Amino acid sequence: MEAKQKMAKNLLKLTIEEKESFFDSFDMVQTDCDGVLWMLGDPFAGVERTLRALRTNGKRVIYVSNNSVRTMEDYRGKLDKLTDYTVDEEDIIHPAKIVIHYLRERNFDALCYVIGSANFKACLREAGFQILDGPNEPVKESIREVSAAVNDGQPVKAVIVDFDYKTNNIKLLRAQMYLRHDALFIAGAMDMVLPIGPRMRYIGPGCYVDILQNVADRKPIVLGKPGLPMSKMLKTMYAIEDSRRVLFVGDQPEMDVKFGHISNYQTLLVGTGNYKEDDLKKLEGKPDEIPDYYIDSFAELEQIVREVVAYKARNVAKCGL
Repeated sequence: MEAKQKMAKNLLKLTIEEKESFFDSFDMVQTDCDGVLWMLGDPFAGVERTLRALRTNGKRVIYVSNNSVRTMEDYRGKLDKLTDYTVDEEDIIHPAKIVIHYLRERNFDALCYVIGSANFKACLREAGFQILDGPNEPVKESIREVSAAVNDGQPVKAVIVDFDYKTNNIKLLRAQMYLRHDALFIAGAMDMVLPIGPRMRYIGPGCYVDILQNVADRKPIVLGKPGLPMSKMLKTMYAIEDSRRVLFVGDQPEMDVKFGHISNYQTLLVGTGNYKEDDLKKLEGKPDEIPDYYIDSFAELEQIVREVVAYKARNVAKCGL
């Protein structure tokens, strides 16, 4: 007899006792940013109240994004507007920071070829790594010209792929050639698509990583969501002893929920990305993408906190009678 597929629980439909059990089950919240806290430049209404309610009631909040295009100043500026405290840079995580952490742990000091945004490459350069990139300009459609651009003989020891607005065929060919010479193969963001609105999704860097791993017959070290190496690093960085005491919040099952499950965290999917509660039926046969809980928006989590706090207060009052 086939096992029944696990279904996500809608937080708003739980009993107050179940809501209390949920709220008491975690100490840390790790949350995605784009699609959860904001979409493009605009924060979702009510998000600041939820962040305040979580922190006021003893929950630590860590911001875990796959978006290395944004600068740290951008993240800080957005988060400072949503919080009543200054967010520590250590509590803001994106693939460029994890890549730097990974390379430093291995005392890597060789040349890197990077397909990534200007900010991603700037982060690596500021951390002291040697970066080779490009070309961004078109190369003449000639096998001789292309070969010269691709087979440049540079001593590249790591190929790093993240989101790059200017990804082109020549960059992929260069990466392919370096990978033939046993360079490390590192991937940051693995998103196959990038949601930028309710009906618009761009091609994501995961598509380019797939091309390279297929043609080079190499598996990348994934240092963005949903990579296990990233999960292990976060657990070390934040001294997480009991992973089930962490709640991961995201809007994308294939990135956020999967990362939560890989990490053995509890998972909460919000409906402000491209997935609503009814869409979860489409995930049949993909248990690693089915969240433990669902809620329409991160802002609605504040209602859960308020209900639980009030319920606890009533119980305390009864005990005092």
